[in-house]
Amino acid sequence: MNKMGLDLKDFSIASRRVEAKPAATPNTTAVTAPAPTDGNVAPMLPKPNEQQRRETAEARAVAQEDVRYSLKNLKRTKQRDVKFFVNIALDYDLKARLQRAALENDLKMTAVVKAALGYYLAENGY
Repeated sequence: MNKMGLDLKDFSIASRRVEAKPAATPNTTAVTAPAPTDGNVAPMLPKPNEQQRRETAEARAVAQEDVRYSLKNLKRTKQRDVKFFVNIALDYDLKARLQRAALENDLKMTAVVKAALGYYLAENGY
């Protein structure tokens, strides 16, 4: 997108919020709920009984466990490609040759080492 083509009209801008006016008596800290007019008023939110709470807690625990297992399996599948590392002590001349081969062939040094090991093992029947 071209910066020169943008204008203020291209963006939607939200209107400003209207600040709530402070109460007439700022010293009152406790807010009281309005008294019910009749005695048969149901509570605003129904309280679940013990069985309902247990069922929802068990369902939530099962869902969290499934998520945890799926995340663990996802991490395992990502790590399957990179399982083994080999630390090799190279002398200066061999490392210089490896770097030169990697640069000339536009490869990483690990790819050159993998190819050389694969070739060596295939030639010797492994």
